[in-house]
Amino acid sequence: MKTITKNLLYFSISLVVLTIIFRFLLSSMLQHREFNYVIFVAVAYGVVVFIIGAIFGRRDRIHLPLYDIGFRFHLATYLICNLIGEIWYLTGMQSEYENIRVVHLTILYWGIGLLLHFIIYLITRRHAIKGIKRTEIFE
Repeated sequence: MKTITKNLLYFSISLVVLTIIFRFLLSSMLQHREFNYVIFVAVAYGVVVFIIGAIFGRRDRIHLPLYDIGFRFHLATYLICNLIGEIWYLTGMQSEYENIRVVHLTILYWGIGLLLHFIIYLITRRHAIKGIKRTEIFE
């Protein structure tokens, strides 16, 4: 079974670019004490990531009838966003108003959500044969 598809790869590349832009804007706004605008940047980032995930995920589902309920995209998002967050701090690019503890708590809480998603994925995978929906096989 193919787990890293063209659409997942394009989504990941787009997400890396968006996350770096988001981190730069976030740190810049915090450093310049523009706290009121941070929420708008964060919401816009979340919405854009959700939209590109939905677009690439839908394309992936059309070309590859896997029964994964978006888990691969969720895992890729988790890894990319948190890895860039950690690298941002390791390279010292954060503002003086940012704290590494927030990144670590995000990794923890998001990881719990990802674990729940993985459990749901395992439960729903029982309704598939080798990762392909039964309805796709027996039509």
